[in-house]
Amino acid sequence: GFDDMVCIVAYDVSDTRVRNRVARYLLKYGVRLQKSVFAIEVERHAFEKITVGLRRIAGEQADIAIFRLCADCCRKAIRSGDNAPSFYIL
Repeated sequence: GFDDMVCIVAYDVSDTRVRNRVARYLLKYGVRLQKSVFAIEVERHAFEKITVGLRRIAGEQADIAIFRLCADCCRKAIRSGDNAPSFYIL
């Protein structure tokens, strides 16, 4: 919708249990691009909820980076490779 935005989320979590919880959480909102990189599509008003959820799950153990993509960046995004997901939000 008009209020949706696409974000790229990358994380580094050493604890396997926490890392798996972060991945399961992000799969609710988007697709895995690489092992610790997801593309998610969220409504603008839900963005804070997602960041709070990530902090709650990962705590201080994780380095998490979230990059919001503008509409023009999404249109210009290129994804290739044998493991490219069949569902694209970019």
